[in-house]
Amino acid sequence: MKLVIREYLSMLKESGELDILLPDLLLAMGLKPLSKAQVGVRQYGVDIAAKGLDLDDVNKTDKLFLLTVKQGHLSRQNWDSDKIQDLRPSLNEILDVYLNKCVDIDCKNLPKKIIVCCNGDIKQDVELNWQGYKEERSKQGEIEFDFWGADKLSILIETYLFDEYIFPEKSRKNLRKTIALADQNEEEPKYFYALIKDTLDEITTKNQSSAKFKKEINKAFSTLNLSLNIVFYWCQEANNLLPALFCAERMLLSVWEFLRKQNLLEDTKIRNKYYQIFATYLNIARIFIIKIQPHCKVEHGLFGYAEAEEIEYPLRIFEIIGILGTFGIVVYNMILTEQDEETRQSFLTEIQGVSQILKSLILRNPAAFTPLYDNHANNIASALIVLQLAGESNFIQTWVIGLGNMMCTAYYSLGFYFPIHTNSYNDLVSIKFGKAPPKHEFIKASTILPMLADWYAIADLSNDYQNFENNVNKIFSHTNFMLWYPDENSEDFLYVTNAGYCSGVGVSLQIHSSIEDIQKRGINLLSNQENICHNMSCFIFGLFSLTAIASRHFKTPIFPILWQQFLNKPI
Repeated sequence: MKLVIREYLSMLKESGELDILLPDLLLAMGLKPLSKAQVGVRQYGVDIAAKGLDLDDVNKTDKLFLLTVKQGHLSRQNWDSDKIQDLRPSLNEILDVYLNKCVDIDCKNLPKKIIVCCNGDIKQDVELNWQGYKEERSKQGEIEFDFWGADKLSILIETYLFDEYIFPEKSRKNLRKTIALADQNEEEPKYFYALIKDTLDEITTKNQSSAKFKKEINKAFSTLNLSLNIVFYWCQEANNLLPALFCAERMLLSVWEFLRKQNLLEDTKIRNKYYQIFATYLNIARIFIIKIQPHCKVEHGLFGYAEAEEIEYPLRIFEIIGILGTFGIVVYNMILTEQDEETRQSFLTEIQGVSQILKSLILRNPAAFTPLYDNHANNIASALIVLQLAGESNFIQTWVIGLGNMMCTAYYSLGFYFPIHTNSYNDLVSIKFGKAPPKHEFIKASTILPMLADWYAIADLSNDYQNFENNVNKIFSHTNFMLWYPDENSEDFLYVTNAGYCSGVGVSLQIHSSIEDIQKRGINLLSNQENICHNMSCFIFGLFSLTAIASRHFKTPIFPILWQQFLNKPI
């Protein structure tokens, strides 16, 4: 485990990564962080300040800890090379300015421990400089120096964050197994899922006082977030970010369910710990999107050529569409809860960027017009929501009409490339190679078609809708059109499994003859759903996008309220 942690540390940047990890470590060591690193604020050499008992001191003396954080190895290049960010100038500022002007009065008389933290080692060419600097400026009982490099940090992290009470050996093994399989996509990262479950179960079984229980929860959440980041960086090394995204989604959903069951969502401090995990998910999703963006601009860029893997390639396309759509809904959620106007604008820009990637992907991949599973309704709906939020009404019309036409043509003329209700890969193979039962056996039910009818209304496609309605009612006369709606019990399953199998209501629908009837029906269903949805914890606490993440992760039908809101009001 130390080797795993050390390798992870070597990948961290000084700003925004290593300096974010250290306060959690200090807290786990029983130290109270007094200040954290800030961008653009002069800190006179001190990135992080904390106070508490020095566990390395045999007398366990109460001290003021002052950490200066550097990236990489400590060498002649960053010791004192006339750059303001070098280590020696930072240490001089601590001694000359920080200790004289910035220390709070209640810490003035405490012994000071100045610690150099980096994710590398001390190189031989500067070791004597460091030893000489320490000896000359140390004062017995007043000022001392220490160096926490990758080796020391690895030991501290394993001891205080991955300790046996929060992170047993079984979980460590699961983390190592997850890392070992970081380059594979054949299966979901089940070992990491087990790690999450075991960690949360371990806390749940403890019978402790409220204060101690919350402290254990904070520590466990820090450990889980650290574990997720370790997996993320290993997936980056393996050039395969999909497992990290699955891990992040599962962690968000599982931890929220834990907080909901433990009645801890009202606790602001614990909820802030959850938001740190949410920030890690956002980082992973953004890096994933940055990685795929260039490929989305190239014809068949996600696979190289059109003829390859006639089943796998469309499945891949819709998976990416779903990831982009889900992320866009998450960003929209953040816009609604953000108070700072500049930050809101940056999120709006991000939604515009995601919509452009979606457009490129769809236009350059004809497979984006031929969903193969009925649950691809989730992927399509989430993407359409983001395109609607971005004001891409013309493109929505193009995609909606294309989807409607292609699904009818695929079923009626080709006999394959239509969305089957079984969602079975084996059935896709059987249909493709002509060894399946009659095709009508595979589309006894459809949620894509009634969802698409709503989007004809949202996109104001009255003329084109008539052709869609005639074709659908003629070609799919044997199909039950339906949409799934959550009920009062759905939240008990939403964050842990496919809630569509365990709760909710499947409403049978007609593909009406007029777009006005579709609109009226959608508005009526929306009004019936609003109370149910708004009583869910994720809506109450402003994270309704967890429903979209659950739909992508567990294949729960996407909540119709997310798109039916557009039937009766503008953005």
